[in-house]
Amino acid sequence: MKLLFVLCVLMVVALSSAKPQFNPRGCIYVNGHCQRGCEEGTHAYAPGCGPKTPEATCDEPNPKPDRGNICDFTACYCDPPTVRDTTTKRCVTLDQCPQKN
Repeated sequence: MKLLFVLCVLMVVALSSAKPQFNPRGCIYVNGHCQRGCEEGTHAYAPGCGPKTPEATCDEPNPKPDRGNICDFTACYCDPPTVRDTTTKRCVTLDQCPQKN
């Protein structure tokens, strides 16, 4: 019974000292530490150790995965159905993209 009580106390201490998740949209990680959270309208993208798919942009709204594998990559990508306007760096819908000449 004493062992059960000690285990419960240890569990409460461990849970209370755990870092809460302040970035529900995800993070940009550097060396395993969250450097900054993703802004509103974006989400964290990490391919794990695999091919990276570039972010959808006004110029390429349907990107294909790159060849080769990449590890330890994180970025904030625009939430669908928006794409990145590379001139303003903002997430916009396709109809808001600048016209091509």
